[in-house]
Amino acid sequence: MYHSPAMLSMLRRCRFTPLRRVPFPALALGVCLVFAAVGVGTLDDYGVGADETHHRETSIAIADYILGNPYEFSTEHDRFYGATFEMLLLLAERGLGLQDSRSIHLVRHLMIHLFFIVGGFCCGLLAYRMFGSRWIALLAMLLFLLHPRLYAHSFFNSKDPPFAAMFMIALYFTHRAFRKDTLGAFALCGAAVALTANMRIFGLILPPMILAMRGLDWRFAVGAARRQRIIITGAGFLAAGAFTIYIISPFLWENPFRAVDWVAILSQHPTRVVNLFMGRIVVADEVPPHYIPVWFMVTAPPAALLLGGAGAAAVCWRAFRGPIAALRSGELRFLVLSLGCFALPIAVVIVLQSNTYNGWRHFYFLWGPFCLLAAAGLHWLAGNGGGKRWDGGRYRMLQRVVVYGAAGAGMISIGAAMVSLHPNQHVYFNALVDRETPGRLAGRFDLGYWEPSLLQGLKYLLERYPDATVNVLDRPPVVRNLPILPAAERGRIALSEGWAADFHVGNDINMRARAMASEPAVYTIRAYGSDLLAVVAPRLVWGDGVRPGEDAYRAAYRAVTAGGNPAARSDFEVYIGDGALYYVKDDCAPADTAARVVLHLYPVDKGDLPAYRREYGFDNRSFNFDWRGGYFDGKCITQEPLPDYPVARIRTGQWVPGEGDIWQAEFRVGGLGGGR
Repeated sequence: MYHSPAMLSMLRRCRFTPLRRVPFPALALGVCLVFAAVGVGTLDDYGVGADETHHRETSIAIADYILGNPYEFSTEHDRFYGATFEMLLLLAERGLGLQDSRSIHLVRHLMIHLFFIVGGFCCGLLAYRMFGSRWIALLAMLLFLLHPRLYAHSFFNSKDPPFAAMFMIALYFTHRAFRKDTLGAFALCGAAVALTANMRIFGLILPPMILAMRGLDWRFAVGAARRQRIIITGAGFLAAGAFTIYIISPFLWENPFRAVDWVAILSQHPTRVVNLFMGRIVVADEVPPHYIPVWFMVTAPPAALLLGGAGAAAVCWRAFRGPIAALRSGELRFLVLSLGCFALPIAVVIVLQSNTYNGWRHFYFLWGPFCLLAAAGLHWLAGNGGGKRWDGGRYRMLQRVVVYGAAGAGMISIGAAMVSLHPNQHVYFNALVDRETPGRLAGRFDLGYWEPSLLQGLKYLLERYPDATVNVLDRPPVVRNLPILPAAERGRIALSEGWAADFHVGNDINMRARAMASEPAVYTIRAYGSDLLAVVAPRLVWGDGVRPGEDAYRAAYRAVTAGGNPAARSDFEVYIGDGALYYVKDDCAPADTAARVVLHLYPVDKGDLPAYRREYGFDNRSFNFDWRGGYFDGKCITQEPLPDYPVARIRTGQWVPGEGDIWQAEFRVGGLGGGR
């Protein structure tokens, strides 16, 4: 193939020579400042995460303990969790004299996001040190910062993105320590690793790897002086790490041997959280071995998966061809370390069957090492693995332009996806899953388990009813998100019980009844064809208003039970009438209505089912009692509208996630449908 001198000249100019005069740290800092500016501009768009309030309260308890204020620290449930980063957030809050809850939350979100950006900066610096290419380093930094889920979580999740950032910071200082080979550098590395382990227990995978690398240095060292230096720096690493972990862990001050309890408790945290995974409910301590790999694969940007896979393959191949060289080579050895940091935690979780839930958020720290592997993949695909330079041949230049261009296109693509999802990037899925069939995705994977999008629903109601008090169903996610609203608007949201609420706000996938005429959604956010959030104005079949009072429930109860012939009798009596199912109980306590109601509708013709439910053979209409239910005279009643297609059989009951059914009933209805 012939290449003209003009074409070769154009390819050489792609090196952007003027830009090369800018030191890479300055270039990376400029990119980070752009990210910070965007973060400040969109700060108010993100809601409050599920654990934010609790983590802040824990940091306050630890601060009181440190300051000598009366507090029984030994009773604090999460005292073994490192609160170093939370303490920094609390220090900023008190240093700025913040009192209003909105200001507190916004400052917290800003600091979490800025720390996440610092992690991306260190990822770029580390890649630049490893590969000597600013373009590869920029790609690694952008991959780290542009993971949609991590990006969104970096505002409202004060645990996982900060840990991912700190893990990358620790890797940077590890590389720096081996490069400088001084006692001070290894002591700083030890402190960084200790801070990482304090934030999450998986930080403890770093010390054995670092010591193993130092042991290899000692094995291949020449001369007694060199070996003595290695021993001294290794001891400095351990001493600095042990001292730092002791200083920042108040639970160790009275008894340092409680570190054993720390490792034991956090490595197998007891919980009964349930997960929706690949279409079925799994409990946190019974997740299948492929849980983390699948979540990682379906939520990572495709370009990163390709580059990271290529990088991991290249590292394994090079290490297999020359294991001794891999152990001695600085660049390759650190890539092996990165591969270990990525693969080893997954293997540990699979072997130990550790509790895992909420997608893979506890393993967001894997993303940093994977970005380094992706940088290695780009390095290899661009032909740099053989040591060739730009002037090594015309085909080499074309290869680099094509590879870099494809990587750049991938970055643009993921950036566009993040903009289109904003501010709901936390529900990003890639094309490895079915994102086209309406409702399919929500039926197979958890979407927005912390409900940070709920803030958007509250804002909608405040804008729609600017001069009124809005009665919203009292739910924990609503309570969490109220404090981040401006004080004046916050006061216009009234929390109400189920029978008195004008609106339900949530992202539960089973709030699907909003699509019916009997319960329309006044506001809906959809992602990939699935409902992410809905503001529902519940309307009962028998009621004309938004929500009835006790008299309406009492009258409905009399009308429904007048015939005295329920379709099913169990903990609740189930009646059919007026296009709906009615669940009634005479001696009703709050505990009776707390468990979720299971409702599976088996149609006469499976073709009537929504497309994403046809493979199951029934429609899952499970619901919460309070959506339409009410209490009166010691009794309770709720209803669920029947669909507009004929139903042959119904299975219903109540169940508790992870514990099983409380009661079950199954009956045939002879083709009855709502006909609404």
